[in-house]
Amino acid sequence: MKTPSTIKTLALAIGLGLPLTALAEPTFPRVSVWTAYDTGSTYYIQASALGGLLREHQNSNIRIIPGRNDVARMTPLKSGQASYTISGIATYFAQEGVMLFNSDEWGPQPLRVVSANFGGQAIGLAAPGASGIETPADLEGKRVAYVLGGDAMNMTTAAVLSYAGLTWDDVRKVEIGSPLEAIDSVLNGVADAMPGSTGNPLIERLSGSPGGLSWVQLPADTPEGKEAWQRIAETVPYYQPITATEGVNISEDDPWHSGGYALPILATMERQEEDEVYALVKFMDEHFETFNRQAPAASGWSIERQNLEWIMPYHDGAVRYFREKGVWSDEHQAHNDALVRRQEVLADAWETYMNDGGKANFSSAEWSDLRAKALKDAGFIPGLL
Repeated sequence: MKTPSTIKTLALAIGLGLPLTALAEPTFPRVSVWTAYDTGSTYYIQASALGGLLREHQNSNIRIIPGRNDVARMTPLKSGQASYTISGIATYFAQEGVMLFNSDEWGPQPLRVVSANFGGQAIGLAAPGASGIETPADLEGKRVAYVLGGDAMNMTTAAVLSYAGLTWDDVRKVEIGSPLEAIDSVLNGVADAMPGSTGNPLIERLSGSPGGLSWVQLPADTPEGKEAWQRIAETVPYYQPITATEGVNISEDDPWHSGGYALPILATMERQEEDEVYALVKFMDEHFETFNRQAPAASGWSIERQNLEWIMPYHDGAVRYFREKGVWSDEHQAHNDALVRRQEVLADAWETYMNDGGKANFSSAEWSDLRAKALKDAGFIPGLL
């Protein structure tokens, strides 16, 4: 889809008899406002490194607003105070109008992916090596850490449980205040398992403890595993199989069959100017090697690592560049169109609910039920139930 600015430029070039190759490259804004994780985080450092490259090569500056939580990072984007966000899977929660975004102030948001860091980080459940917990089925009746306000971590646990056909009702939920306290809860014998990842250096505390560390295995290459992963896809659709061979208590000879998703996600709103997004995606691709050297854990940002059939639609500007690079197929476009259609179904359902009394008497349960019904009626899997 051509933007108004692109159409005007094309018309001017044709009117002047200029070859289309003479058209100027899209330009970057002098200052662009982004939201990101707190200063000092890997993802803040990644945004800063990209900002430094833009300043050096395009005289364009990124002003980064650090956000302490998901809502703080998404609010400036929704209001138009920021153009982009580098956030976690809560970006998807905002698209769906669930978790912290299941409120009368939010509802489903028309978000678009610019790029995502598919770095291969494995995320799943960890338990003491002496616990005997090796598979999701072993979790039944056990004490499992539930991180208050940690929607992403708790949905990872829900995904692992669904592998064995279990839910939170089949385990003993141990409410924990923070990810750090989750590790302490296992070390102190308060919980038997907790969500963890290969990207969390604190997991070494568990590995070095007397009880040791055991990663809960979710193999995908057996008939039973394929069926189990189909259950996960219907519950937590963004969580996909990953086999980790590097990390604490992990090796080529002793891999961790688990799952994961993109961390972080660079996203914007549907309304963002196409030319600008195109220019940003192109810049990230052309300067990827330098970016990857300057920022930690940045390898997953490469264009080759993008999952073009994931759970959120890519922005038209990104799609335009992917087409130029020859990596975007008709199948990718059909998938992207379906994801856009999903957002339209959610938006229509939200408007209906709010106009039918949701504004005055909002109920998160009522919206959840209406959301699920609208998606099912349109042929989509609701997920996140």
